[in-house]
Amino acid sequence: MPDASPRIKLVLFHAIMWTIVALPLLAAAVLLLMSIIAYDILRHPDRHQNTRRIWNVIASDLYFEYEANLWQNQKDCVKYDDKLLYKPSSGCRFANREFSTDLTFSEDGRVTAPSRAPTSRRPLIFAGDSETMGWGVNDGETFASLIASSIEAPVLNLGVASYGTVREIMRVRMQPRFQDANCIVIQYSWNDFDENSVFLARGALPSPTRKRFQLLVSDYGKRDVSFQDVLIRTFDLMLNYPLAFFLNVIGWHDFPLEDDDPMNMNGTPREETEDTKAFLAVLASFPELNGKKIFVMGPGRFISALSRETAPANVFPIPVDLNDGDWYTLDMHPNKEGHRQMAAQVLEQLKRTEEGRQCLAGEP
Repeated sequence: MPDASPRIKLVLFHAIMWTIVALPLLAAAVLLLMSIIAYDILRHPDRHQNTRRIWNVIASDLYFEYEANLWQNQKDCVKYDDKLLYKPSSGCRFANREFSTDLTFSEDGRVTAPSRAPTSRRPLIFAGDSETMGWGVNDGETFASLIASSIEAPVLNLGVASYGTVREIMRVRMQPRFQDANCIVIQYSWNDFDENSVFLARGALPSPTRKRFQLLVSDYGKRDVSFQDVLIRTFDLMLNYPLAFFLNVIGWHDFPLEDDDPMNMNGTPREETEDTKAFLAVLASFPELNGKKIFVMGPGRFISALSRETAPANVFPIPVDLNDGDWYTLDMHPNKEGHRQMAAQVLEQLKRTEEGRQCLAGEP
């Protein structure tokens, strides 16, 4: 019987050689394909839907790094404030690749739809960042405005882009009707953690100087993203996170977007319990809130963690869950449908409890 070992060795040799050749070719093909898709999202976001896939992550990261107009950097949109660093101007035109909107503000915050409630009733106050403010939608399309048109309490939308929980509460506290208000809805985002942590560590926020404000509204080097930029960013992600990258390509892994894997300021992952503990510590730093009903909405993991904490009796978590299609593809803010969903879910959650029903009716 002939010796089979030479044949086996030959088969193994060919298998190894094909593997050595095929793997780099496969990696190069995936790199090119992912870059093409990400670049097409940057140029034509209307052709795509927001997902947690790698091409969306690459496109959104580069979009915000180089191309996006940031509301808080627009001279017409903000003005200096000696306590908050900046606050909204009376209004401005705010546009990006996926939207063109008009934002109007008064002493009561972002203008909402006319309320059917008498102004003498206790107001329902919304505090938060860009999602509450309504980045990407017009005045009457924010979830606060949609709620205002259907309840018996006056609604004040005091959301401001890029505020953390600390400045959100400070802005609410400065509102003339704060003492009269019994109900506040605070929207939490993962990036609130940075501001909250600085405040808790130092006992105060950095001094809101005019120099810092001028830097905020100065030119920050916007430019169009090139295909080479996309290719380099895709290669970096492939090189630094090879397993996560390829698992994401085949749909077995989500890269961190909105509700997943919050990051510290130094880029390291943190547990959601860190966010909830910092959030509750910030609330405790403002004793004026003790007699008010505080409803908290935010990412699902944050709300779940908050529900497990021993929170004060006046703090009520309310879950809000949006689908991929409820967000802008590039801009990663809720679109008009997203705000409709948020309004419907917040109303439903508030109606489930006696405290929430009192807030919707403007009652004590």
